[in-house]
Amino acid sequence: MSSINSRLKNFGFGKRKSTASIQTVDGVPPSHTGTPPPGQIPQSNLAGLAPLTSSTSTTSLPMNHPGAGNRPPSYTANYPQNPAAQPLGRTSPLTNQGPNRTPPSQMVGGPPPINTGAPVGYPPNMAQGMGGGPPMGHGGPPQGYPPPAGYPPGPPPQPSGPMAQQQFGQNRAEVEGSSQSKAQLIVGIDFGTTFSGVAFAFATNNEAKEDIITEWPGAGSYTKQKIPTVLYYDQYQKVVGWGPDIADALAPTGYPKPGVQKVEWFKLQLMLSGNTYIDPINLPPLPPGKSEIDVAADYLFKLRQAMRAALQKALGEVFNREERNIRYYLTVPAIWNDAGKAATRAAAIQAGFLRDENDNRLTLVSEPEAAALFCSKTGLLNLRVHDAVLIVDCGGGTVDLIAYEVEEENPFTVAECTAGSGDSCGSTALNRNFSNILRTKIRKMKLPEGSKTAGRVYAKCIMDFENRIKADFRNNGQKWAVDVGIEAEFPEAGIEEGYMTFTNEEILQCFEPVVNRILELVRNQIIAIQAQNRTLQNILVVGGFGASEYLFQQIKLHVPPQFQSKVVRPMDSVAAIVKGAVTAGISERIITHRIARRHYLMGTLQPFKEGYHPEAYRVPSLDGKDRCKFTRQIFVQRGQKVKNGETVKVSFFRQVAPGATLMYEDVLYACDDDVCPEYTKDPRIKEVVTLTSDLSRKNLEKDFERMDTPQGTFYRVYFDIYLTLDGSEFSTELVCQGEVMGRCRYSSNLSICASDGDKLATVEAMLGALLPRQRPDMNGISRRRDCFTSTSNRLLLGFGILLSLLQCISASTNHSFLENWQAKFIEQTSPRDTVKRGSLGAGDDKVPLVITNRCDMTIWPGTATQGGLGPGTGGFELQPGESKNLTVGSNWQGRIWGRTNCTVNGESCACQTGDCFAKLDCQFSSAVPATLVEFNLAGGVNGMQTFYDISLVDGYNLPVGIEHIPSENTSFVPPNLTNSACVATAGWLYDVAQPATYSSNETFPIPLEKNETNDMLSKWCPWRNLAFPPQKPSDGIYPYPDDNIQRPSFSPCKSACATTGSDSDCCIGKYHDPTLCKPSIYSKNVKAVCPDAYSFAFDDRSSTFIVPKGGGWRIVWCPAGRSTDILNQLAAQMYELASGGKLSELSMRRLGNVSFVNSRKQSINEESAGERVYYPLVLLLAATGLVLVMT
Repeated sequence: MSSINSRLKNFGFGKRKSTASIQTVDGVPPSHTGTPPPGQIPQSNLAGLAPLTSSTSTTSLPMNHPGAGNRPPSYTANYPQNPAAQPLGRTSPLTNQGPNRTPPSQMVGGPPPINTGAPVGYPPNMAQGMGGGPPMGHGGPPQGYPPPAGYPPGPPPQPSGPMAQQQFGQNRAEVEGSSQSKAQLIVGIDFGTTFSGVAFAFATNNEAKEDIITEWPGAGSYTKQKIPTVLYYDQYQKVVGWGPDIADALAPTGYPKPGVQKVEWFKLQLMLSGNTYIDPINLPPLPPGKSEIDVAADYLFKLRQAMRAALQKALGEVFNREERNIRYYLTVPAIWNDAGKAATRAAAIQAGFLRDENDNRLTLVSEPEAAALFCSKTGLLNLRVHDAVLIVDCGGGTVDLIAYEVEEENPFTVAECTAGSGDSCGSTALNRNFSNILRTKIRKMKLPEGSKTAGRVYAKCIMDFENRIKADFRNNGQKWAVDVGIEAEFPEAGIEEGYMTFTNEEILQCFEPVVNRILELVRNQIIAIQAQNRTLQNILVVGGFGASEYLFQQIKLHVPPQFQSKVVRPMDSVAAIVKGAVTAGISERIITHRIARRHYLMGTLQPFKEGYHPEAYRVPSLDGKDRCKFTRQIFVQRGQKVKNGETVKVSFFRQVAPGATLMYEDVLYACDDDVCPEYTKDPRIKEVVTLTSDLSRKNLEKDFERMDTPQGTFYRVYFDIYLTLDGSEFSTELVCQGEVMGRCRYSSNLSICASDGDKLATVEAMLGALLPRQRPDMNGISRRRDCFTSTSNRLLLGFGILLSLLQCISASTNHSFLENWQAKFIEQTSPRDTVKRGSLGAGDDKVPLVITNRCDMTIWPGTATQGGLGPGTGGFELQPGESKNLTVGSNWQGRIWGRTNCTVNGESCACQTGDCFAKLDCQFSSAVPATLVEFNLAGGVNGMQTFYDISLVDGYNLPVGIEHIPSENTSFVPPNLTNSACVATAGWLYDVAQPATYSSNETFPIPLEKNETNDMLSKWCPWRNLAFPPQKPSDGIYPYPDDNIQRPSFSPCKSACATTGSDSDCCIGKYHDPTLCKPSIYSKNVKAVCPDAYSFAFDDRSSTFIVPKGGGWRIVWCPAGRSTDILNQLAAQMYELASGGKLSELSMRRLGNVSFVNSRKQSINEESAGERVYYPLVLLLAATGLVLVMT
């Protein structure tokens, strides 16, 4: 099955006319010591994420997202509240790694902005300025900071931030003007793909009842809560029919008149430019010369006209008086990105809902949020704190899912507890499938060319499917006869006596793929909710397609049994969205926190590091030191929990030459990938808005800090940039010395961006840049989908994967969803996990962690901690044959890797592979390529399971094996379910029949990959993936690609994603879908040599081990043996162990009887974990038998 979400491709607006260059400090080499540099907040491990009000504002919480991570607990970095915390983490796997960003010191070149502080919630606790005392206002929020023009007046800024004052968490605006009253007219608009509706409330309190407009032009005496989202254009592109009012567009036959074009499903066109999961080939064409925004605006204009007429009829003079103050709440799919939202807003403005671009009376509300608001008001939700509700909004074009958890009961507030997911699997997908079946039947009629019969048959069948069959289908064997109005019979096409017959199986073919996709989305959200240890109390099915009885019953049937009674559909499910939109305007918004769908960032300059930064990115600076352009500073990370209306502040300064202009354009970027690439030139990072600012009324010499250096004189211009997200849109401001100098309200080229005084500034090209004043996020820890995830997320993943394998083996069910159920990971970190680094205390549970080097060379293992109590060291030297005994906390989440060919000088340790910023004691995770071992010792429900894996998603540098050290409660688990290995280096491979195969024994032999040969291991890495390919004939013995260049017998191997960075190899963008992203040659070769290892993003089917919690672990580098093939060959037993925490007697017998390898018994000194398990069991059975005999 496909991934949890189709990944939405970035889309940016607003081209820079010129951009100031951006940079970092003093050229000081990156520092990763325990003491943070001046003006910086150190990074730490990722657990215990705080909201944006703390200094963790750049924390990455990689959620699924739309795309779910398919991996064990992910690694990200955050800024801890304790500045003394040791930084730990990982850098981007997509590039060769180098040092992390250093504290900024001086500006380079012209007037660039330089970062002077990490993103923090407003007001931040600012650090000291760079290279001297900062100008006023940079020791904290500027004193007496005035609210920006157009914002409500108030006292100096409070923690909510200047822009938070106008976010939707506030009471709704009252009526303007001298006749101001406390009443407000709220209008909710459900602009749907196939049907739309409007509701309103003229209310003075939160208890107002929503009224739905049901009288529409052209509908006659019929009343309808929702009307078709359809337009008819004549040959001059004039609208001649819309919604229900289509009489003038149709001929007496019921078909469009000659020259009239019917246009539908155009809402989906609004998001084509920003999303990739909709196939434009399947969408009806737009009229010539009309853009998707034009068409949407035409429809909304007609809708607005009808709405005004209905409200005038219902409210009379009151409406005329209050029309200019109506607040509109327009719903959009939760999975839409900034581009789709901005296009929707633009269409609404063009349709006349707002006076102009500065009118802020329109709020976009996600459709699932609207449904949640409606259901909460009706009393359908009876939830307690930490209970969760899953909204399944099934509409015409899209299906959106979001889960909310209750934060407080009084007042009732909720927060998103999972990243929203969805897909273009709404009811229009049924129409497309039906159309394909219908066209096949019509072709069987073999009509003469030019016959109009085919068109009539097609139109009648499509209409009947839309109005009758789709709503009434139950999968109960019923046949469906459609009157096609022809006398001739075509039995081969199913037409007899003027009726075309459709069988139950044909209609089921329309529903099944669509419903299966929805079931997958539901299951993945349930997995994500349980991974958060939340109690799922309700699954609410809403929306027009949600009214389908077949869909509703399928959801009930296919969720886990304990949730079947929790699947409910509100009585007014079709109107839930539009009524909820009104509720959003009447009352305080109950949703307090959201999960950020994208990274938001700005470009910076960093000190140029030789051999790490691309030479083409080198730029000079005013202080004579080279900088690297196109680096970035992240404001908010994708997957991060964001409080509505909270403002993130990052402080910057520019170094500018005397006499330079103080007018700038700063570009805000966005990225939808799990891991944001390191450089803004990466095509996956898209421009979103350009923030223009005009500081020219400031006096450069008097207002800013002067810097005299041997290279000359320049000035530091300090300013802050504020970013506010509300889940649907965002806004930015540039503030200098307490004054707003630039502002952007929306997120596209349609955004309203102005400099000081609301006038757009003309910006000249100039040198300058943003320079981070603290270390940014560790951008690679949550790399793509190769990440750790926590708690029962991974448990359910294992259930799904292994259950799927078991079903394939037994063929005991015909439920296609089980056969295809490949559950996905949601990358997240439990807030309860507190990262600690150091030795274990007396009260801590101690888990042995033994690192052994069986290589014939010295290696330097590295460790990184994501959550829990780490081993107290980030790296060390390990001679051949040596072991190091470590202990970690029982809640540890982290990874281990081996570094090779290192040059050590004191605390410096520069390595050829697995390097971590040339430090012996790693504070960040490894550079590619590196073989990774990943653990979550507190996974599953209540943290009672251990998840682990061997990952080659970032490449391979050393063979490795994992051996479980049993404890009392895990002694029953045989080693052939726990001890995995990846041996992909020639020379370390034992023959299948050779003794001493790694961690194997005769009692419980481990299934091994038997087809490997040393010859294969010398050649499995594709040539272009070699980390150090030879440049000329060398000592290699395998000629490739021709006889002139010899291939080395082995070289560390980079993954396909790390090699190319392409969307197809990294499974990102439009390839974030297992039906599109296929294994590369590298991935296929990995699975051939290491079947139990992760090889690429969608490789979860055979890569994750889930065992009961307990015991310790031994990591062996260069184990002599062979790679294991446990997860494929022992899938049924692995599932039994993961799901129930125990093994049946039958399974134990089967595990003891398999004959994958022949190996000798080990000596007492070499006693394996399996033998330590086996012998007590034998004694126990013998004793039991003896007792039975004696009695």
